[in-house]
Amino acid sequence: MGDKLAKITVLLPPADFDQFSAFCKSRGHKKSTLIARLIREHLQREGFTLQREMFASPSRLSQS
Repeated sequence: MGDKLAKITVLLPPADFDQFSAFCKSRGHKKSTLIARLIREHLQREGFTLQREMFASPSRLSQS
């Protein structure tokens, strides 16, 4: 993905959204920044790493 940011949409029940919004406001977090951090931390805890070779085009693989 490089330097570009990708966008995802998260749907929450209203009560969860209200609770998350209140939490972010009380702790001074921006919702999108906190969600991105939580996702990164979860992936790290799970030990998940992206195998970039799976996403390379066939021509890029043959150049290696």
